[in-house]
Amino acid sequence: MANDPSDHMTSSEAMMWTLERDPWLAPSGGSITIYDRPLDLDRFRAGVRQAVAANVRLRQHVEPGVGGIVTPRWEPSLDFDLDDHIRRIDAPGDGGLAALIEWTRDCLTEPYRRDRPLWEYVVIDGLQDGKGALATKLHHTVGDGATAMAIAQAYTDTERDAPMPPPVDLARIIADDPVPPHGIVDDVRDVASGLVHLPWALAHRAADLIRHPEHVSELRTEVRDLASTVVEQLQPAGSPLWTHRSERRHFEILSLPFAETRAAAKQLGGSINDLFLAGITMAGRRYHDREGVPVERFHATFVVSTRTAGEEGGNAFSPVPVELPAGEMSVRDRMAAIHEATGRRRGEVHGEGPIGAVAGVMNLLPGELSAAAVKQQASHIDFATSNLPGMLGETYVAGARTEHCYGFGPVAGTAFNITAVSTSESFDIGVNIDPAAVTKPELLRSSLAEAYEELLLAGA
Repeated sequence: MANDPSDHMTSSEAMMWTLERDPWLAPSGGSITIYDRPLDLDRFRAGVRQAVAANVRLRQHVEPGVGGIVTPRWEPSLDFDLDDHIRRIDAPGDGGLAALIEWTRDCLTEPYRRDRPLWEYVVIDGLQDGKGALATKLHHTVGDGATAMAIAQAYTDTERDAPMPPPVDLARIIADDPVPPHGIVDDVRDVASGLVHLPWALAHRAADLIRHPEHVSELRTEVRDLASTVVEQLQPAGSPLWTHRSERRHFEILSLPFAETRAAAKQLGGSINDLFLAGITMAGRRYHDREGVPVERFHATFVVSTRTAGEEGGNAFSPVPVELPAGEMSVRDRMAAIHEATGRRRGEVHGEGPIGAVAGVMNLLPGELSAAAVKQQASHIDFATSNLPGMLGETYVAGARTEHCYGFGPVAGTAFNITAVSTSESFDIGVNIDPAAVTKPELLRSSLAEAYEELLLAGA
């Protein structure tokens, strides 16, 4: 029988899979989590077994599709070995945080083995002050930030001495996973299915409009909003400094107290995400002021979830472009302007959002052309942002208490990506920087620290 559609990547996942061949556009990221002590490796492995059993993508590898018509498909990795995905190392360098972050950059930017499931964990012992760490690396085609958090729940406890997870027979589970047929007949059938998919979708939409004329206004809204998104995505970048691009990366981190951050955002009339974006914008202005270059706005993206009720796993997000005001204004006025701008753009997202609207077309182009098109588009973005709701409350992994979790999202052709993750006590921020664009990463980091200090004081 033909492959089940769920065995194939979505159009947006297929686009990310293709683009990652160009290191300049690599779409994946990961995280480094700090614990109060080293993880119990055996207990951690038992927890990860639970995650692999619960999430089929963690035990599958990718087989290529047919051109851009049929997207790549997921198939069971019959030779799956947990040792290929979990390893333990001693702390790099002097065991300090700076050496750990530098090592994390190298780890997360190393390409994946494409013949294996696309994830990896590195347990790190011997950090200063007796602490431990865990590096998490998950390919974006496997899932988005929400999926990564759901996977982590399988090995996360709410008490230090939680019982050992029950044993899991992964070999039996993988052996029982259905293997999609992939002979020449199946490839031809998939191509035919792909060729008729678009006309069928259009016909279905036309029939819907005939039955429900009132949906015409909804269609007009979707077309108008998509056109608006494309036009806004191609607006020139706001920064006259952050214009160059490269494959090099530099990581920076900082942490804010979560309770104070949440209280300050509320006091200033916005959400934590409004405060998060306001801090980046204020920091960007400080950076430019210190370089003697004026700036009035930044062209950024923020992530909107497209996940529907009851939907789990995979990717359900869209990066949405937004103009952020960088001119002189009060903290409250900046928060209000950002809240209005992001709210308006969020309301314009329909279905899979902008990324889903263009992915199908991009996948039909040769890889070099699609990469060139995305590079041209990404060069208009000053920075990308993502704010992930972490696990609140005290949490433990393999007997170690979570202290900080720093996420590093993909730069993907922008000047930098800045990702926030909330834990029980901290609002942790990871910055993945292209140093060809932001030539003084330490200045950006200090500017961020000063900006968030100003925001917390204003909201105290």
